[in-house]
Amino acid sequence: MVDVGSDSPPIVLPYPPTADEKYQYVHTNRIPLYIFGTFSFLSISAGMWLFSLSTPDFYWFIVFGFFVEFHMMIAYAVGYTGKDYDLDKHKEVVQTYATSPGDDPSVDVLLPCCGEPIEVLENTYKYVSKLTYTNYLVHVLDDGGSDAVKSLAAAYGFNYIRRPNRGYLKKAGNLRYAFTVTSGDFFVIFDADFCPRHDFVQEMIPHMRHETDTAIVQSPQFFRPCPDQTWIEQGGSATQELFYRIIQVNRNRWGAPICVGSNAIYRRSALEAVGGTAEIGHSEDVHTGFYAMGRGWRVRYVPLCLACGISPDTAKAYFSQQMRWCSGSTTLLTNPEFWTSKLTLIQKMCFLTGMLYYSAAAMSIFLNPLPGLLMLVFKPQHIIFYNFFFVLPAVLDNIIIFRLWSRQRFNFNCIHVFVIQQYAYLMAIKDKIFGTTAAWVPSGDNKAQASKEAGAPAVKSSKGKNNKYRNSRILCAIWVYGVTGAIIGLTTLRLVQGYHWWNFIPMLLLDSYNIFVTFHFIWFTR
Repeated sequence: MVDVGSDSPPIVLPYPPTADEKYQYVHTNRIPLYIFGTFSFLSISAGMWLFSLSTPDFYWFIVFGFFVEFHMMIAYAVGYTGKDYDLDKHKEVVQTYATSPGDDPSVDVLLPCCGEPIEVLENTYKYVSKLTYTNYLVHVLDDGGSDAVKSLAAAYGFNYIRRPNRGYLKKAGNLRYAFTVTSGDFFVIFDADFCPRHDFVQEMIPHMRHETDTAIVQSPQFFRPCPDQTWIEQGGSATQELFYRIIQVNRNRWGAPICVGSNAIYRRSALEAVGGTAEIGHSEDVHTGFYAMGRGWRVRYVPLCLACGISPDTAKAYFSQQMRWCSGSTTLLTNPEFWTSKLTLIQKMCFLTGMLYYSAAAMSIFLNPLPGLLMLVFKPQHIIFYNFFFVLPAVLDNIIIFRLWSRQRFNFNCIHVFVIQQYAYLMAIKDKIFGTTAAWVPSGDNKAQASKEAGAPAVKSSKGKNNKYRNSRILCAIWVYGVTGAIIGLTTLRLVQGYHWWNFIPMLLLDSYNIFVTFHFIWFTR
C-alpha cells in the first residue's frame, strides 16, 4: 500500500494478472446464472402484474412494469443467444498470426495522465517497460503538466508529451493530440493505473492481422479485490466481473462489444479519417467504438485479463465514474446518428440494453417499495405473508447465486456499491433530461486531489458533480427512511385495526434489508 499523505485512503498498488487470473473470464458459466435469473425475473413479473391488475387504481404501474420487462427480455434474449469465447480458436490465431522481428508492426503505447499520484504512475510505468513486444514506443500524455511526471517518463526512456491546449476535451483531447504526433501502425491505451502483462501485445495484435477490417480489439478492465482495500474498491472491483465475463462476450457474438478505452489496441488506419478517437468531452471510448462500427469496421473483444487497475476507492469517486458511464450511454442513444447508422438491429439492441439497464436501475429506487406502500394504504386486506415468495428468488439471486458464480470476491460490498450506481444513474439521467450535465472529472479525482496536496498539479474537481453526490445521499436518506417511517406507521395502524401481524413480517424484513444495503452510501464516504 502507498500512503498519499492526505485524507484519502492508502492506495493498494496493482500488479499484472497472474497466469491463473489471465483466463479467469474465459468461461462464462452463464447458463445456470441465466436460468435462475429468468426464474427470478418471471417471479417478480408475476407479482408485479398481480399487483397492477388488483385494482384500476394501480393500472398506471403497468407502464413502468412493461419498461422493466422490455429491458429484461432484450437482455436475456441477447444473453441466451450469446456464445462462449472460443479459447482454442484464439490460441490458433495467436500462433498463426504471431509477429517476429522484422515482421512486427509498429505500436505506440499511450499513457494518458492528469494529476494521479506519482506512485501510481511509477507502478504502471514499471510494468509497461516490461512489455516483451519488440517494436513499440511508449508516450506519456501528461495533461497535468507535472515536471515530476516528465522526469519519471525520462527515467524509463518514455517519450513525454505535454499538449499546448491542455484541458480541451479532457482525455479525448489528450488522445487526439497524441494521434497527431505519433505514427505507429497500431496504438494501445493504458489508463494511469493499469499494469499490463508482459505478453499484452502478443495476445492482441494477431487478431488485427487475422481480420484486417478490425479497428479495435478490447480486453477486460480487470480489478483485483483484496482485504486491504476500502469497501468501495472491493465492491466496485468485483461487480465488473459480470460485464467483462458475460455481457461483453455475449455482445462479441453479435459484433457489438463496447470499447472501454483502456486495455485495447487500435488500428491507426481505421481512425485516420476522423483524426483519432472520438471528439467528445466524455465517454470518448464508447463513441470511438460506435463510430468505427458505423464506418464499417469491426470491434472485437478478447476476454483475457491482460492488465490490472485500481477501482475508485471513495464513494464520491465511484459515483463520478458511474455517472460518466451512464452519461456516455445516454449521449450515444439520444444521438440521431445511432439510429440511422449501419449497425444491424441486433447490434443496436445490444447498445440499447445498456441504456435500459441504467434506466431500470434508477427507476427501481422508487418502484421497488411502492407496491408494498400502496397496498398498505389502499388494499391492506390483500397483504398476505406468502406474497413474499414473489420477491424471494431475486433476493437469493443477489445474495447467494452471484456469490457461487463469481470468481471474484462477490459479497455484500457489491450490493452496497450497487446503491451508489443506482443514484449515480438517476442523477445522470436527470441531467440529460434537464440539460445540466457537469464537466467531466476523472473517476480517480480523489487520488488526483491527494497528489495536489502533496505538491503535484491536479485536475480541478467539479463543484457541481460534488453537489450531485451530496444531494444524492440526502435524497437516498430521505427516501429510504421516509419509506421506513411510512411502513412502520401504516403497519401499526393496520394492526390496531385487527389485521394479522404475521402478514406484515415479510414487508418489514424487506425494508430492513433495504436499510442495510443503503446504509453505507448514506453514512460512509470511504
